[in-house]
Amino acid sequence: MPLRTFAALTVVATLPLTYALTVPIGFPLKIYEVVLGGLILVALAESRLRIAPGLRPYVEPLYAFLMLATIVLVYRLLFRLDSFTTSGFESRAGPVGDGLLKLAYWGLAVFAFVIVATETYASPARVARVWCRSAVCASIYAWSLTIPSALGLPAPLLPGMDAAARITLGGAEVLRGGTFQEGNFFSLYLLVSLAIAIWNGHRKTAWFIGATVFITFSTANVAGLVVMLSWLAAHRFRRSRDVRAKFRIIATIVLATTTLLGALTATGYLSTIFIAKLSGTQFVSGLDRLDLTVAGLRMTAAHPLFGVGVSQYGFNYRPYQLTDVFDVTRPVKPIATNSWVELAAETGIFGSSLILLFGARVWSATRGAHKVALRTGVLALTLGLFSFPAPTVTFLWAFCAFVVGVHLHDASRLR
Repeated sequence: MPLRTFAALTVVATLPLTYALTVPIGFPLKIYEVVLGGLILVALAESRLRIAPGLRPYVEPLYAFLMLATIVLVYRLLFRLDSFTTSGFESRAGPVGDGLLKLAYWGLAVFAFVIVATETYASPARVARVWCRSAVCASIYAWSLTIPSALGLPAPLLPGMDAAARITLGGAEVLRGGTFQEGNFFSLYLLVSLAIAIWNGHRKTAWFIGATVFITFSTANVAGLVVMLSWLAAHRFRRSRDVRAKFRIIATIVLATTTLLGALTATGYLSTIFIAKLSGTQFVSGLDRLDLTVAGLRMTAAHPLFGVGVSQYGFNYRPYQLTDVFDVTRPVKPIATNSWVELAAETGIFGSSLILLFGARVWSATRGAHKVALRTGVLALTLGLFSFPAPTVTFLWAFCAFVVGVHLHDASRLR
């Protein structure tokens, strides 16, 4: 197996290891980041980067975004806005360090997109197989955390995990993040993995991954799972010309919905995850998120064309907040908790338009009945970003790369 192929598959295989099996150096250094760094050095040494034929239209908006984001960041750092402040909270490396680090993460995300898309173009089935096996391993580990913790037993934390995301369910503290630090991150990874498993015809794998979404206890992504399955069911219903088959689809939906609601109610899941968000500390947390989102929208309105600069949302947040009541519980630099709002606030209309252009081309790559599962994954990812605070997380870009790679592979076979 060529070294580049092995490296690309290693990136895909280690995508869930964003918290477990990492090296803490001020931030968790991940296996796939080390591999991508090595591939960057190889590309620099060879003075070229091999990309799949037809990939350029997808990469060009991303390159333009990186150039624009760099220029805007440098300008905002040289000429500070009146809203800029660093007082009252801690940041990882200050305005300059945070901005440069965020640019590096954007660059790494784009590079990962190129690498995974090129490898998928060469062999979609091989990449899908590695991705699904990795997702299954992450899911098995998640269950090995959730079940013992629900029973009050010690959970087997992997090296690099000094703690784990928890939620109180039925009076017990339950671990919910798997190999990720946050359940929301893990659940979105599972949703895009589910899309790949369904596309690849791995039904048992798809069922297992789908079931694991529930033990992440992520409201937004459980809703995303429902949207995905509803879209798939509607697609099958429209395409079927057999009346009995349509009846079976409807009966399956009714039975599955009834069983699911019954199970969620009986286990207390429904009251804990959904109803509890309307009261108590979770309700306060929801108001805090709303304040952060509205502040981002106000910031966008004040700087609509180019934004305030990448990773500078937190340093310009205070004049745009609705209330300072949450400041006492926010010792670190605030983030928007909504990737779309963060993108608009930090890069403005021009930066957001480039990412939306890229997204539109990825969506267009899911045309065709045989790629409907991948389309539901893109839809789940798009919706998930409304409650996802980190648009540069690599698995998001790797999934988009897989979608585009499949499209380019199919197009090459038709030529």
